[in-house]
Amino acid sequence: MNTEAVALLISAISLALAGVSLGWQIAQWLLSAGRPKATLMHGMLQGGNALVGPVTKTGKPFGLEGLVKQGFGGQEVIGVQVTNHGRAAVTIESVSLCPRGGTMRFVPVDQRIGPDLPYLLEPGTNQGWYVPIDVGILLAQTSREAARESVTGVYMVAKLATGREVSTPTTLRM
Repeated sequence: MNTEAVALLISAISLALAGVSLGWQIAQWLLSAGRPKATLMHGMLQGGNALVGPVTKTGKPFGLEGLVKQGFGGQEVIGVQVTNHGRAAVTIESVSLCPRGGTMRFVPVDQRIGPDLPYLLEPGTNQGWYVPIDVGILLAQTSREAARESVTGVYMVAKLATGREVSTPTTLRM
């Protein structure tokens, strides 16, 4: 093998390593930020506790019948659980309830159940905020009747301090 072929081989290997290194640096930069995900929750409050479960992709609410049969009772609620899958903390500024297919938005202030906002959500943790289900029913009904929108249900949105909004992909059918 002559020196030109060796030099070309070393150059090709160096270029490949530089590309891998650049890809690794980009991946590390992307993964170093906070990555919040929102889940729509449905359930009931009993005392100071929330007995909740996720809303299914079909929009079916969490089954409360089993809880009622076991003696649980309380106010029915809908909420958002925000989980930080990233490596940096994120700040939740506000949460709101929105009609799917509508433009109105309900931002709970005194009816919100959960920790005070703004809330610093550390990496690898989650937190939930809830509102009475009656508010969701009223919002969906008002959007349909007053604004003449074709609303299929409600979902929730968490607004971050960066201005970005994280919404729940599922909708509670109403």
